[in-house]
Amino acid sequence: MTTPAQNGISMRNIISALCLAAVLAAPARAAFEDVDVGARATAMSGAYAAQSEGVSSLFYNPAGIIGITRYEAALSEQKLLMGLTDGSSLSRMGIGVGTPVFIGGTYWGTAAFGMDTLSLDSLYSESRMRLGYAYPVKENIWAGISLARLGVTYGSDQYTSINPVLASATGKSAMGIDLGVIYSLDSLDLGLSILNANEPDLGIKYPNKVPRKISLALARKRDDFTWDFDLVVSGSDLRLKTGAEIPLMSEKFNNKVQARGGFSLGSRDYRAATAGFGYNGGAYRIDYSFVYPLSGISGTMGSHQVGVVVAWGESRGPMADRKEKEDRLKEKKDDPGKGGGPGGGEPVAAARTEPTRSDILKSEKLLPEAKAAMRRGAYAEAEKTYKKIDELLIKDQEVKASLAQASAVAEIIPDATNATEKEDLIRKAVNRYTDKNTDAVLYITYARQKWTRDIAVARLYNVIAREFPETASGMRILPDITIIDQLLQDALDFIRTGRYIQAIATLQRVLQLEPGNIPALTRMGSAYWAMDKKDIARKNWERVLELDPNNKEVLQFMKMN
Repeated sequence: MTTPAQNGISMRNIISALCLAAVLAAPARAAFEDVDVGARATAMSGAYAAQSEGVSSLFYNPAGIIGITRYEAALSEQKLLMGLTDGSSLSRMGIGVGTPVFIGGTYWGTAAFGMDTLSLDSLYSESRMRLGYAYPVKENIWAGISLARLGVTYGSDQYTSINPVLASATGKSAMGIDLGVIYSLDSLDLGLSILNANEPDLGIKYPNKVPRKISLALARKRDDFTWDFDLVVSGSDLRLKTGAEIPLMSEKFNNKVQARGGFSLGSRDYRAATAGFGYNGGAYRIDYSFVYPLSGISGTMGSHQVGVVVAWGESRGPMADRKEKEDRLKEKKDDPGKGGGPGGGEPVAAARTEPTRSDILKSEKLLPEAKAAMRRGAYAEAEKTYKKIDELLIKDQEVKASLAQASAVAEIIPDATNATEKEDLIRKAVNRYTDKNTDAVLYITYARQKWTRDIAVARLYNVIAREFPETASGMRILPDITIIDQLLQDALDFIRTGRYIQAIATLQRVLQLEPGNIPALTRMGSAYWAMDKKDIARKNWERVLELDPNNKEVLQFMKMN
């Protein structure tokens, strides 16, 4: 009897063949098992779906790449399950690059590219290439998406060459979609990611779908402590992951050296412990992680990973803005008037004197929102937005003036967005008030006369009259007569005395208030007729007949002329 060795078949090849058989026989669990990428994330047991740390987040939650504030590149190399008795070599490699995207000085989100590969000697390999994009849909809500190309390749030897599954092909690729969102609070971030959302099929002869991986996560972030927790559902598997990071000898190393550790457990008796450390040099970071399986495979020295991250260029984007504000809050100064100084109560943050580039870019996005809110009558909303802009720009006098106007109106009428006659007049008055147009007095005076008992309208009249005192005092208000009737009478007097230009200007003010005022249209036609502009006169009278087809005065005049 001959032994396998005598046939040129080593025990290592037998074990490798069994591994490949397992890959082919268990499609639901074979491809793309839950092996982490990035030494920092791995040291924290892969609990990373709520982190916005940088380019490594692409492998856990595409929304997390919002944390990239400069040009960034990362490289990691991992040796899996070192010391296996059969001598098998399992390795994983990951690379990534990312950058904030600015077009014309405006922030348009963050983009990143990442690739990771897993190989079992020359027998089997997996690869994933991801192109991700993230955008802050709101100041504290970030959404992300990535497109991934997943591929598997099977090696060839005397066992695989006779496998009927691999007779037609030795590899397969498919496109995957990853989705994610992060809700960021002051010191706690909540994350949701769905990797392989479309469950791409990597089967060669039989279906072999990569299971959808859903992670619900939170990350507690403080200067002296970071704690992550992920609940992960992948196919029929459930895993709980938790990890923490603390600075080592923070005073001596100025928070540059971190110690990390974590633990995870799940279905199929899965348990693993992790540990590691990192050094943050500002423009670069070096990380190391160690993973030890507490169940399943034995006789191994665990998995070891080393990673390097480098960043360069100007810090930009929403996370750079957040970091700058956090740094300002850390800068304390004595304030005797508020009990500052040692033992004198709460210190205050150093005051800013100039807006940052990020502040200016953010204000440029908010300013159109504030103006639009004022136009549609959402005065309380406009006031709130102008306050944010004022906090960002600090000394902008135009913004301060707009904020003062919005506050004055919002205090009286927080909202006037309904399609009623009164609120339409209020919007017209306020819009001219903010445009510094004296016609604001005309509109608010008319509104005050129509709704004599409305306290809000009366208060708004006082605000506008203070802005345009000469116009308000020069407007003759006769007792028991509306401004419409008064203007109509003035126009008639102008026509009788041959002052047709003054008559037309007066009647145009009436039509501003009431576009369908029949006496105004009629007298407008008479004024143009007297000026020998008969075509314009007829257009005004035709408009009268559209509104009042039985108007005898106009009908008779049109027949005669």
